[in-house]
Parts: sequence; C-alpha cells; structure tokens
Amino acid sequence: MARKRPELDSGVFWKRMISRTLEEGVPDKWRESVFEGRSPVAAAFIDRLPNGSHVLDFGSGIGRNALAHARLGHSVMVCDVAEAGVRFSLDRAREEGLDVTAAPCDGWMIELPSATVDAILAWSCLDHVTLEWATELALELSRVARPGALLLVSFDEDRSDDPESECEILEDRTHHYTSGRREGMLFRPYTNEEIKGLFADGWELLEFEGVDMSVPRRVLLRRV
Repeated sequence: MARKRPELDSGVFWKRMISRTLEEGVPDKWRESVFEGRSPVAAAFIDRLPNGSHVLDFGSGIGRNALAHARLGHSVMVCDVAEAGVRFSLDRAREEGLDVTAAPCDGWMIELPSATVDAILAWSCLDHVTLEWATELALELSRVARPGALLLVSFDEDRSDDPESECEILEDRTHHYTSGRREGMLFRPYTNEEIKGLFADGWELLEFEGVDMSVPRRVLLRRV
C-alpha cells in the first residue's frame, strides 16, 4: 500500500524546477554529461560495476548520470517525481539507442521487485525530504538492492542560510522554504553520523568523502 504523502511535499518544487530547466534549455554545465560524455558522478563508482549491470538512478532529474551509465553499456532505470525529467531522459536515450527505462515511484515506494538492482545512485535527494521520509526511502533502496549491490549517495552542502529565500525549521531540523527562489523546497542538513545511521543496517561502508558539512559529501556502500 502506498503511503500517504506528507503535507510538505518537496516533489512540487522539483517538478517546477525541472520543467523550468527544460523550458529554458539545459544549462551549459550539464550539457556534456547529458549530450556527450561521462558524468564525474558516474565515474566515481562506474569502474566497480560489472558490464551490463542493472543500475537505478533514484532522483534522476533530467538523466545526467543515468545517460552516462547507459553509454557505458549498463541497463539503467530512471526514477524521479518530476515526470518532465523522466520523459526527457527516456527521449534522449531513445535517440542514442541506450538501454534506459523508467521505475515509477510515488515518493515513498519504488515499483520494482525486491533484490532487483546491482547498483543505486541517489544523488542529492535524501537530504531534500524530512528525516522520517529519508529513513523510509533508505529502507526502500535497501529492499530493491541485490546482495553485493553498490550504493552511491550524496548530501548537499548546508546552504540553509540562503539570503534569497526564507524558511521555517521543522522539529527534525528540516528547512522548509516558504518564499524566494527555493519556495517549496525541503532541505535537511545532516551530520556525518546521521548519514551513516541511515544505512547502518544491511550495508557495508566502503568510502566516505567530504566530511565537512560545507561541501557535498559522498558515501559509497555495499549491500550485505
């Protein structure tokens, strides 16, 4: 049974942001990974994956990392609440003849059988929901991962003091932006121990990069 979405749904913000990005044109800084070559994110763990791996790009946006993985011969599933981004990814993959499909998600549950994927990329998405929501999503990512699967997850730097947007701070320290360019977005700054705690059960920590909250942090784990 699908969970009831919380009243504060950051998906509304991301749908608006992705649609606006595509209407205005793919930013120059994204064009190489979308239209041409490898993504630096994909390169962070791509060499660890066997050829033909089944990869889930959770929070895939417009497919920057998904397309890069698919170009290297992997079977990739894009998963994002922003339908415009998923459609763009699939259209681009079709033009290039890449193996990219969609894995629907209602914001809580991913429409995939358990133990399905060899690798998961969750780039800058778990910190854009509440702590309770992130905990549930971490369990869902664990569910769809096969034993031995790799998970690369990132957390953005703490920009909660953005002078161009106002926010309220919820009980779990999630920042809910109420006005400005980030209106509707959720962001929760995580400590390093909180990040590790999300994947304390069933995962082996392989790498932890960027221990300072002022920089994006990357965590590489293996499903046990």
